[in-house]
Amino acid sequence: MIALICASVLAPPIRFSDNFPYVRAEQILLATVFVGYAWFSLAGYARKIHFNGMFVIGTLYAFCIALSTWYGADMLHHQVILRDFYEIPKVLFPVLFFTVAYEAELSEESLRMLLKCFGVAAFLVCFYAWSQFANLGFTYRLNGFYSGGEHIDLLLTNVGRVYSTMANPNVLGELMSWCLVAFTMAALSGVGNRIWNIVLAFACLVTLAMTASRYGLITASLGILLIFVFPSRSGRRRTTQLVLLMVLLPVFALTFKAVATANRSGIQRIQTLKDPLHTDSLQGRLDVRWVDATQDIARSPWIGNGSAKAFFGDIITDSEYLDMLKQFGIVGFSVYLAYYFFPLYLSWKGLKAGQRTGPIFEERMPATLLTIRLSFVMIILALAMSIGEATFENLLLQGFLWMWMGLGARCAQTLRDASRRVVVPAPAHRVFVVRA
Repeated sequence: MIALICASVLAPPIRFSDNFPYVRAEQILLATVFVGYAWFSLAGYARKIHFNGMFVIGTLYAFCIALSTWYGADMLHHQVILRDFYEIPKVLFPVLFFTVAYEAELSEESLRMLLKCFGVAAFLVCFYAWSQFANLGFTYRLNGFYSGGEHIDLLLTNVGRVYSTMANPNVLGELMSWCLVAFTMAALSGVGNRIWNIVLAFACLVTLAMTASRYGLITASLGILLIFVFPSRSGRRRTTQLVLLMVLLPVFALTFKAVATANRSGIQRIQTLKDPLHTDSLQGRLDVRWVDATQDIARSPWIGNGSAKAFFGDIITDSEYLDMLKQFGIVGFSVYLAYYFFPLYLSWKGLKAGQRTGPIFEERMPATLLTIRLSFVMIILALAMSIGEATFENLLLQGFLWMWMGLGARCAQTLRDASRRVVVPAPAHRVFVVRA
């Protein structure tokens, strides 16, 4: 599990040819995991995989895509090419990543070790981004493996927008938003070394500023606000967390401004958020891309037009929601949302179970509780990101996101099982003695 999550943010994409979609290292490792599991199952050393709701969601979504592809080809006369058929098995990757993490059943100590190792991986991602920003020589060789294309390298050269291992500055902004929240929550919860977690949070914040991603800044700010939703059940600990968070917030703001100011083009992009409704990117979406997508949706609102790569392949909508609606219709879009809301529901049930038992689990299972909270926040941010970016169709972050969803869902189940065994002490009653 640790290797899969670290590889998902560090390893470069693997390209076999220009005509075949690239493969992620975590996808290859995933295949290795299942081969190993099959071997141990035949030998009698591994238990059976539990059924989970993601199996149903993946099957339904694959059916919706097949139905939309048939309808688009036969009824709307869209050309069907080989890449269209890849959309059907591709929907199973989130199911597999979720299942592997859900079945891992990591212990409290294993979750702590995962956070430590992921912290090192996140720091390496940040260091590579800083090296790109400083124009260090070794980055030119690495960029050949990680770059998302010539236009991305031009952004790095002319505008100074770093992309590190994520092939695109906006995708790196998504990752840094999640990481900033993760290490800030870890510092507040006291999971791992608090100083190291704060250092990692600042490292992610600095990297986020170097991407000059306006959407990344918005989602990171939303993530920090969501931290206030999870106050400690212990009065003293809650006070400590709030004081530390209130101290960190202005320092975060000053750090972000200082780093963004170092890049003139970057700070100009950030300053456009003073009037967000008139930014160039939003105007381009509202005036052209989203209008065209709406017209495609109106052509076939319920079943969609199919993936139609020959027609939609070169069209950039800049909204995953609109892409799903125009390709697979309202029916497919409803199943697509279930990929997010099912893990979100499981995490919510775990959080409710933790609230019923008071501060007991914050003392005994802090890493488990942190994983549930982090998974919950990551899903909320992913839903917000998909308004103007992509998370499900973004293969660079797909494995990373759904593995954390699986970890959160399993930790939620662990917490629910433990809460049933915990006897919550009843409030003390005052006893009055009446003397004759």
